[in-house]
Amino acid sequence: DDVRNLERLGFRSISLASTKLDAYGPERAIGLLKASSLQVAHVGSYGRFGTTRATMKLGMEQVRRAIGWAHALGAEVLIVIPGARDGATWDRAARVYEDAYAALLAEATAAGLKLAIEVIHPLRQDLSFVNTLADAREIARNAGARGGYVLDVWHSGWERRLLATIAKDARRRIHAVQLSDYKAATMRSLDRALLGEGILPLRDIVKTLERNGYRGWYEAEIISDDIDAMGYERALTFTRDAFTRLIAR
Repeated sequence: DDVRNLERLGFRSISLASTKLDAYGPERAIGLLKASSLQVAHVGSYGRFGTTRATMKLGMEQVRRAIGWAHALGAEVLIVIPGARDGATWDRAARVYEDAYAALLAEATAAGLKLAIEVIHPLRQDLSFVNTLADAREIARNAGARGGYVLDVWHSGWERRLLATIAKDARRRIHAVQLSDYKAATMRSLDRALLGEGILPLRDIVKTLERNGYRGWYEAEIISDDIDAMGYERALTFTRDAFTRLIAR
C-alpha cells in the first residue's frame, strides 16, 4: 500500500521501516521496490546489540543481513539502533555498541551504504541508551571518517546548541534527516505534530543543514493519531506541501 500510494501521488522515494520490511518479507519487498519507480532512501532500524558478546553477535548478524537487503534495494543509508542496556552501566553498553558499529561500518561502506547511528529520546530506554547528539558524535568519530548518525528532530530537537551542532556535522556526519514537529504539550512519546504545525524551528534547522552541506534525503517520520484521523492520502499530500514550503523558504 505504501509503494502504490507513493507512486500514484508522484513521490520519488521511500524509506523502509524494519517492522514493515520484516512483516512483508525482505526478498518479496526487494522485488516490489525494484519493479516500482521509487528510490529507497533509508532502511532502518536494525541492531539492538545489548551488552554481552552473545547479544552483540546476534545484533551484528541482523545488521549484516540488513546490509545485504539495503544493498539489493539500492538504498543510501542503513540505520542501526543500539537497543537497551539491560541494567549494565552506560559505559559498558557504549563499548559494546561502539565495537559493533565500527566493525559493521567497513562492511556497509564496501556495500556502498552509509551506516547511521540512531539517536533516541531518553523517554525510550527500551530502544536506546544513546540519547544525545554528543553521544552519537563521539561514537561516530571513534569509528573513523565515515562514521555518522541520523538527525531525527523529534528525538534531538530539544537539545542545546542544536543549530551549532548541525552546522558542524551537516556535510560529513549527518547521514540522514527525519522530520516531524513538536506539539506544545503531549503526554505520549508517539504523538508528533505535522510539519509546520508545532513549535520546532524547522525552517532554521533545514536552512542550517542546506547551507552547511547536507545533501542527503529528508524523511518525514510523523507518528500520531492525527495522521490516522486525516487518512493516508491527505496525510501524504499535506506533508509534501508543508515540506515544499519549508525547503523553499
